[in-house]
Amino acid sequence: MHALAALTQPLTFPWRLRRFLADGSGLGRVPEDLRRALESRAARFVALAERRIYARGDSPYRRLLEDAGCAFPDLRDLVGRHGLEGALGRLAEAGVYLSAAEAKGREPVVRGGLSFRVDPRALELARGGVATESTGTSNRPQRTTSSFDWLAHQATAAGAFVLAHGLEAHRHAVFEPMLPGVAGMLYMVMLARLGIPCERWFARAIPFRHALERAYFSLLSHELAAAGTWWGPGFGRPEPIGGDRLEVLVRWVADSRAGGRRTAIRTVASNAARIATTAAELGVSLDGLTFLSSGEPMTEAKRQTIERVGGRTTVLYGFEPGSIWAGQGCANPVHGDEMHLSLNTLALVEHPHPVASGQGPVRPLLYTTLYESAGRLLLNVANGDYATLTERDCGCAMHALGLTLHLHHVRSYEKFTSEGLSYPIDDVVRILETHLPAEFGGGPCDYQLIEEEVAGGRPCLTLRIDPRVGAVDEARVLDRLGGELGAADRNRWFMTEVWRAAGTFRVERRAPHTSARGKTLPIRLRVGQADRG
Repeated sequence: MHALAALTQPLTFPWRLRRFLADGSGLGRVPEDLRRALESRAARFVALAERRIYARGDSPYRRLLEDAGCAFPDLRDLVGRHGLEGALGRLAEAGVYLSAAEAKGREPVVRGGLSFRVDPRALELARGGVATESTGTSNRPQRTTSSFDWLAHQATAAGAFVLAHGLEAHRHAVFEPMLPGVAGMLYMVMLARLGIPCERWFARAIPFRHALERAYFSLLSHELAAAGTWWGPGFGRPEPIGGDRLEVLVRWVADSRAGGRRTAIRTVASNAARIATTAAELGVSLDGLTFLSSGEPMTEAKRQTIERVGGRTTVLYGFEPGSIWAGQGCANPVHGDEMHLSLNTLALVEHPHPVASGQGPVRPLLYTTLYESAGRLLLNVANGDYATLTERDCGCAMHALGLTLHLHHVRSYEKFTSEGLSYPIDDVVRILETHLPAEFGGGPCDYQLIEEEVAGGRPCLTLRIDPRVGAVDEARVLDRLGGELGAADRNRWFMTEVWRAAGTFRVERRAPHTSARGKTLPIRLRVGQADRG
C-alpha cells in the first residue's frame, strides 16, 4: 500500500464506507443488478482491455497479445465471433496467460522468443479502498487494496448466495482475524450493503511486524465496526477469541437457537470442525447453524464432524491478492464443494495445456477480471488451483439468476513430493483426517504431515500429532501411515519404501500448524527451518 494512502486511510475510510452503504440497494435489487451485469460482460471486457491494456506500454498483457499477433481490433472481433470465454480460451492457446509464479514475478514469462519478468505492480488497478492482506498459508502474505466499487459489484453475487440459501433472517457472525485479514471484512461489508447485520466478530489473533502496525489496523477495524453500526444495519466489534475459547461461539449458537433464531458463521473449514468438536465435547447441538467455510477444502471428514452435532455447511471460494470473491456454494449441490462462479465479475477458462501434479495432469484455472475497480487486472491468470467445471440446471436461485457455471473439487495442483517422488494429495488427506483418527483417536484437525528440509537440506516428512490426542505408540502410528500410503498399488508401495529407507518419516507431538486466519491444512508443503511453527 502506498505511504500516502496508509496515512490518510483512517481519515477517509469511514466516509467512503458511509457512501458505500448509502448506495446499497439491499437484496431486492440483486436480480436486476445481476441481470444487467451478466448482459454487459463481453462489452466491459473489451472496453477494459482498450483502456488498461492496449493504452499502457508497461502492460505485460499487451506484450503477450502483441506477441500473439492480436491487436485491439483483433481482440474485439475475436470476442464478437466466439464470445468472452471462447475468445479467452483461444488467447490462452496462443500463449496469452500468466502462471501464478509469473504473475507474482517469481518466474520469467517465456513464450517462444519473448522473455520478460512481470512487475506485480503493473497488474494493480485499485488505489483507494481498504488495505487487506492474504493469510500466507503457503506463501508470504501479500498486501493489496480492495476498492468499495469492487466490493459493491461482488456483493451482487453474495446477495444471490444469501437468497439461494435463505440466510437473510439468520444471525450472522464471523470467526476471522481483524484487518488486514481480508475474508471477515469482505463478508461483513457485503452483508451490510445488502442490509443484513453481522452481529458478532469473533477475531482470531493475527501476527504483526510491530506495535505501530497493530495499532493502525486495530483502529481501522474498530472504525469499520463503528461506521457499520452508525450508517449500516449493524456491525460486530472485534472480540479477541483464541483457539482455546471456542465454547464462546458454541454458546452463542445455543443461545440463538433458544431464542428461535438460526445462525451462520463465516470461518475456515478447520475452525468449523474445531467448533463442532468443542460442541460435541460440551454436549451442545449445533442444529440451526450453517458454516460458510472457505480458505481450504471442506473434506468429508470435516463435514461429518460438523453434521454429527447437527450443523450444516456450505462453501465460499476466493483468493488473494485482489480480494477476489470467486464462487459461492450451490444450494442444491451434487458435490460437497460445488459452487457457482461469480460470472458478473469474473471469466474463467481452463489452461489449454495440462501441468503435472500429485493428482496426475491437471488444467490450471485461468481467471479474468471484468471491472476496472478490481484490485488487480487479471487476463487469463492462474491462481494455483484446478477444478472440475460444469454447467447444469441445479434448480437453485443462483442458477435462476444467471450464475450457471459450476465448479467443484477445487484443489491446489502443487505436488506432495519427497525424495524426488510424488503422491496424490487427496489420498494423504483421507489418511490423516479419517484413518489415523479412527485408530489412534482425535479428529480431522489433529494430524498434519509436513514436508520440510532439516539439517543439511535433507527432506523429511514430519507427522505432527496434537498432544490432546493422548498417548500413542509413535512407531505404530508411523507404520500405519506408511502402510496406508503404500497400499494402493506397487508404485505407491515402492515410493513409501524409498521414504522409509531414507529415514524420511518422523513424529512430532505438537499442535498442527495453524495460519493466522485459522487454517489447519492436513499437508504443509516445502517448509524450511525458519518457517516451522
